Amino acid sequence: MDLADTEIAGCQKSIGTRKLHYSGDGVQSLMKRKVIIIGCFVLVFFLFFVRKINIFQPQSVVLPAITKDIANGMLKENECYIVRVENTEYFDIDGWYYLDGAEKKPVILIGRHPINELSYIFREANRNSFLVKGYMNEELTQYHNKSVFCVEEWYLIAPIKRDYGQADYREEEQRFFYPKNYLDAFDVEQGDYYPTHTYDLIWDRSESYYLKQEGYYKIRSRWNGSELEWFLVYDKIYSGENGGGEMRHFEDGHVEKKIYIEGNSPEYLLGATILNKGYNDQKCRDYFIVKGKMENNEDGVEQLEIYKWWIKTPFIHEDNSGIKIKSSNGFSRSDIEAGIYKSYR
Repeated sequence: MDLADTEIAGCQKSIGTRKLHYSGDGVQSLMKRKVIIIGCFVLVFFLFFVRKINIFQPQSVVLPAITKDIANGMLKENECYIVRVENTEYFDIDGWYYLDGAEKKPVILIGRHPINELSYIFREANRNSFLVKGYMNEELTQYHNKSVFCVEEWYLIAPIKRDYGQADYREEEQRFFYPKNYLDAFDVEQGDYYPTHTYDLIWDRSESYYLKQEGYYKIRSRWNGSELEWFLVYDKIYSGENGGGEMRHFEDGHVEKKIYIEGNSPEYLLGATILNKGYNDQKCRDYFIVKGKMENNEDGVEQLEIYKWWIKTPFIHEDNSGIKIKSSNGFSRSDIEAGIYKSYR
């Protein structure tokens, strides 16, 4: 092979090598494009998936929790206790107990109870701890033969746990990751935290105690088509007391007698969706415990001067549509804006 043939063969080999090299680059470039496209699809799906199940929270802070160290530092100062829920008969039907050192002691909570502001996802047995501030109600403690604590303020102790695993929970609105140091806007939007700014609320199992005391009465309001009327409520066994006036008997066991009211009336703070119930409603669901003075009027209808009132919980009122009714344990900001609860107290 002469020199010319050698050069030609070298050129051909070089060209072949370059073609192979260029062909390899093209394959790699194509693979990169495929990877990028597939990655974009995966990212879009992932973002949709994240948005759908709200996997990444938190949202804005609504209620911060306190640390265990802060809670322990406040124990029994200004009547503070750490309380938890335990599902045993020993700790009453609500299961609440407070920690006295290493000892668990059953307690009944009244007043601004955490149950009135939190849904069940926070209240499973041994799930969360709360610091409650208030005072022991000695009269009710003696009546129930168990510590009764009136809660004025409460705090969640971090870490906060939420149980979204309940079968009846909103399936598409669950989330895997959530803030453990505070309650956020998502908790409020889903109705799992409903902060209340309330007038005093009555605790159901205290009702019998109060009604046995002089000057306490059970009343409810009804709309007769033209005006609001008030009724004194009796159970059947008490229907013969304080005779006089027209009495209405109902199948569910309560008896009503029309009265006049004056003084610190619930009408000053509550709107029509709570007060203006149907006149012929047979169920005594919404009522008030009041402290006051009852006197006979000249026309034979008794008149009650109210000093203070408490609304039974949960109470029922119409929603914004005016048709549906909902049960509530307190008044939220939206209730205030809607005129259901007319002012802060």
